[in-house]
Amino acid sequence: MPSAGEVAVGDPLLGPKTDFGSDPLRQIVIPVLVAIPLVGALALGGPTVMAAVVIIGLGAGTFLANPRVFILAFLTLISMRNFIAGGDRMDTGAGLDFDLGGLVNILASGIGFVYFLVLWKNPFKGRSLTVPYGIFLALFAVSIYWAPDFHWAVRFVTRLAAPFFTYLIISDMLDAKMERQLLAALYASSVVPIVYGYYQWATGTGNDVTEGYNRVNSSFFHPAHFGMYLDFMFCVCYSEFLSPTVRQKGWRAVYLVAISLLQVSTYTRITWVCMVFAFVYLSWVYKKRSYILAVAIVAAFLIIGFGHGVADRLASIGDDLGASNGTPDLNTSVGWRLYFWQEIERRCWDHPWLGFGAGSSVMLGVELFGVEAAPHNGYLRVLYETGFIGLASFLYVLVTMLWQGLRLVRASNDTRVTFISHIYIAMTVIYILLNTTDNILEYYEVDIYQWAILSLVEFANLRAARLGVIAQARWEKDLEVADEDLEALQTVLDEAGVAPGIDGPGASSSP
Repeated sequence: MPSAGEVAVGDPLLGPKTDFGSDPLRQIVIPVLVAIPLVGALALGGPTVMAAVVIIGLGAGTFLANPRVFILAFLTLISMRNFIAGGDRMDTGAGLDFDLGGLVNILASGIGFVYFLVLWKNPFKGRSLTVPYGIFLALFAVSIYWAPDFHWAVRFVTRLAAPFFTYLIISDMLDAKMERQLLAALYASSVVPIVYGYYQWATGTGNDVTEGYNRVNSSFFHPAHFGMYLDFMFCVCYSEFLSPTVRQKGWRAVYLVAISLLQVSTYTRITWVCMVFAFVYLSWVYKKRSYILAVAIVAAFLIIGFGHGVADRLASIGDDLGASNGTPDLNTSVGWRLYFWQEIERRCWDHPWLGFGAGSSVMLGVELFGVEAAPHNGYLRVLYETGFIGLASFLYVLVTMLWQGLRLVRASNDTRVTFISHIYIAMTVIYILLNTTDNILEYYEVDIYQWAILSLVEFANLRAARLGVIAQARWEKDLEVADEDLEALQTVLDEAGVAPGIDGPGASSSP
């Protein structure tokens, strides 16, 4: 809703726009804050850096003119990350260089600042992750001061910030209509990765990086990135397929088969495990447990008859572990990970509380292997770079994420009410699993989808709290919900026969 001095201009398609009136403070502050980055970029980095800043500013301006359309386009842009990240790098000559993919990353963070500056709002108000993720991100930002490499430190911090700001912006503009648009945008933006993935599979032009397997990476930088993305889309689509309120299940069945086959072609074992988990969990909560047995039988038949590559890939885990004999084989994907993790565990005690600084684990990879390599374990990376304090803050983030997903589930067993929550619980557990063997923490092109669904979960929880179905969290007290948005959920609650909870809308509950 517009604040005092602002006039909302209704637009049924694009949402409200704002006339900012004649606030003298805005008229002074905004031009100054626009001019300072341009002058600083020109003075410190030259015309190329200033041009990059202008691109970011134009993107932010487009966003402010039409934020909903921009968000939908931005999700599509992120899904094609590798196409835009493969170009020439911009070298500032001051220790910073980035490609167009990096520019998009900076744009995701930059539009957050501009968006809330122009709307003159507190961006963190009413967000469950404000405190936990704020602490986590702040620790990494401060650790730039003692990080061994400024470029890698800034790079990782902006990658941590980009999904967070995207989540803040989506959360701020959400209503019942945007909720549907966001889910539609996730499907629409997946067309390019799926089509290009099948092109790679058919032509044998995937990313051949591991032991002779032709691993499809589609429009993502690495097959593991693509596999994680497919896991998240599987959670969304399979939950819709099982939901009793969702129609047109035929095309969703085709979609599920299509992304499942692509998941096999990534040859990424951890994402296979995650997709199996999502399938079992969602089948269980939607009371379709016969699906688990049926798919297990079909999968076993296919692997025995046609999936020798899949079977060999899975069996190689045991072979790699058995061959190490206490000394990891650096020529295997399991072996070099174990060696890297052992070194982190040994060295982290030199700086146990605040770590070695953002990006320092990549510099350790250079020392150990001669190339820039991240440890492929989010927990050990956080421990090494920000110490036990950083690891504790990361666990705080994960617990809060899970708690948000569980709030409505605990109040209702009806999947018509808890549809979004079940999607997010599956995605969050997958996120926790992926952090054990990969670098999803810095894969903002995948993380953004996790955070986008979180914004939907918070919106669903907020409405449920207003209707008295669940206890109200302390950060939700001052948030407003439009009557039509409450009516949309109330209709679902009435159909499901869900009564208000005993805690009522005035109660408080938080982890």
